[in-house]
Amino acid sequence: MIPYEDRLNQAVDYLVIVLRIRAPKETWNLTYNGIRKTWNPTAMTWEIVIGGEPAPYAVFTNEPWVADRWGGATNPNQGWIQEACEEARPTLIAIMSGAITQEDYAKLVCGLNDQFQQMSIEASVNVR
Repeated sequence: MIPYEDRLNQAVDYLVIVLRIRAPKETWNLTYNGIRKTWNPTAMTWEIVIGGEPAPYAVFTNEPWVADRWGGATNPNQGWIQEACEEARPTLIAIMSGAITQEDYAKLVCGLNDQFQQMSIEASVNVR
């Protein structure tokens, strides 16, 4: 069985990929720079940061818009973080329980990376 620390590392990497795939893509800044895995030395564990200095607006992509600021419009991205986490949940459980082998994990992540790369290519073609 894969050691716990390695499974935790895999789970965090997997969730980062899913979040990047599901993130709003108006400028792609949040996707490329605003979602990242960081080490918390105090807690001695990995954390996922969404926003921060590279994308301080990130909170506004997930939360309801204030009616007077946006003229009553609904945020089309509202809840995307929760939706991505719910989508990832079964796989995260499988990773952490050891039900996924190293080979299966590699195939899974390779597939997600291919999906992400295809999205990036399509976006760059559509910009031109």
